[in-house]
Amino acid sequence: MKKFVSALLAAVLVATSTACGGTVMDSANQGASASGVVRPSESAPVTLKVGLLGNSIKPAGVLVADALGYFAEEGVDIQFEKVSSMNDAYTAVSTGDLDVYLFSSTAAATFISQGVATLRVFGGTAGEGGEIMAAAGRGLTLHSPGDFKGMTIACQMPETSQMVLKDYLLKQGLSIGEPGSGADVAFVFVNDANTAITGCVNGEYDLCITNSCMGYYAEDFGTELVATVSDFVTPYPCCRQTCNADTYANAFDALVKFEVAALRGYAYANEHEEETLDLLEAYSGEERDFLRAQVYGTDRYTPDMRLSLDPDKDACIAFYQAMENIGQIEPAVEIDWSAYVVSDVYGRALAVLTEREPDNALWNELTEYFQAHNH
Repeated sequence: MKKFVSALLAAVLVATSTACGGTVMDSANQGASASGVVRPSESAPVTLKVGLLGNSIKPAGVLVADALGYFAEEGVDIQFEKVSSMNDAYTAVSTGDLDVYLFSSTAAATFISQGVATLRVFGGTAGEGGEIMAAAGRGLTLHSPGDFKGMTIACQMPETSQMVLKDYLLKQGLSIGEPGSGADVAFVFVNDANTAITGCVNGEYDLCITNSCMGYYAEDFGTELVATVSDFVTPYPCCRQTCNADTYANAFDALVKFEVAALRGYAYANEHEEETLDLLEAYSGEERDFLRAQVYGTDRYTPDMRLSLDPDKDACIAFYQAMENIGQIEPAVEIDWSAYVVSDVYGRALAVLTEREPDNALWNELTEYFQAHNH
């Protein structure tokens, strides 16, 4: 079983590796920021350098928009650049070498907590997604905080879901720590999902937390999905869209056009399943059935990962506060997270599309969610 699990995981991880990058496969009117500052409108197309890591399909709306030419139609020139790591990507965004990066929530908070003031989280890529697995046949159930007591849980450090769960358990009166520390719940950091899942199967860990819809393969791994982190906390962020502060201040309209195009890609994906899978399969090289499971779900699998361009400002700020609560970050000074998580780019993009297509139910639905989760 161990050899089978390792071989299957290796194949899956090659396809899904990113971190919870060459070309990938009108326009917003003059607008005002949340602070009331009127942004100048660009008359000529503005180039945005956008970083991609690996071949993850989490930014599906962006990938579809690029493939269908929506960025050019909206009047913004997008140059995709591959990056080698999240740290390199956020360093590049913080210095202005990249305008936008589409992955991670934890890296932005870490950089900001260390005094980097040149980042702005302005949109979403994915939310939730933390799946909790146990070895098949153990009969474990997780319905309340007390069910975690005495458990050892394997996870990867950058994943937002493990931090959200730790914060939740602390707030429910349980202690967390390393194995042997005497804590109510023990957490072990591992390098990858392969180690976490194989450790569960072999009895080294009671539970493991994975992301990127690995639960689709749970039965093949010899595991079973026993819960998701969103069973206890929802919503919470996975990957976010982050830009340089100068880009936000001086190329606001270009960011709006970027988001308008991405929202159009998102809408196309909602309405054209097979055509979207064609595009994502060509981009990622992932198995089509697995792509379907991630984006749309199947008869036997419902993804906990929620693909969304909404900044989810309230949940994002709550997550950064959770990172502080569990000691994942220790800001040198008190931080006003609302200054770094902004919602006006996405809000303006939704307004543009609603004005353009007032009878499109999707824009009304997304606007209702936006108004409820961005204060």
